[in-house]
Amino acid sequence: MPVFKKKKTKEAAPCPLDADGPVKVLDKRVGMDCYRDFFTLKNFWKTVRRNEKDCGKALLSRYLNANPQFRSKYPKLRNAPEELSTSCSDSGFENVSAQYLKLFDDVITIIEEQPGDASDAITRLTNCGKMHKNKVEGVKAADFALMEKPFLKMVEDVLQDRFNDKAETLFSKFFQFCQKYMNEGFNA
Repeated sequence: MPVFKKKKTKEAAPCPLDADGPVKVLDKRVGMDCYRDFFTLKNFWKTVRRNEKDCGKALLSRYLNANPQFRSKYPKLRNAPEELSTSCSDSGFENVSAQYLKLFDDVITIIEEQPGDASDAITRLTNCGKMHKNKVEGVKAADFALMEKPFLKMVEDVLQDRFNDKAETLFSKFFQFCQKYMNEGFNA
């Protein structure tokens, strides 16, 4: 009788089942490795959603403070103070910041509802790109990329110590997905 036995390896089990059926598959166009990554991002996003008013203000204020040349493209901000912050209570600023955050929230919600087909989310993003091209004078497709750092900083601030390398990577991939299809709509 041998002292050391070879450990028998189990064959890979078929697709694991959960209460909802087979494990969900994520549309490859989203840019994440698997649905689990999107699920993690969605759970992080719940914190953003709980603080949506301040998060929207943080995103837009950082974006416009870092890029003051874009301030003139927002006529609703004419009564807002020069230096924007989350404490700004100007209704125009609050409305615009809520619209920016709502876009990201809508995309996450759409993908959550149909993870295997991101077509509706892509349509939402391309329509946003087209709208910027047609309604915002002087905007360029490259301008969307300038929002990534303020977006990641906003997420970092709200997640605090839960913002780790994984969260940064997931939100960066998510932003790149959004940017890609906004640019596609803008350039159409």
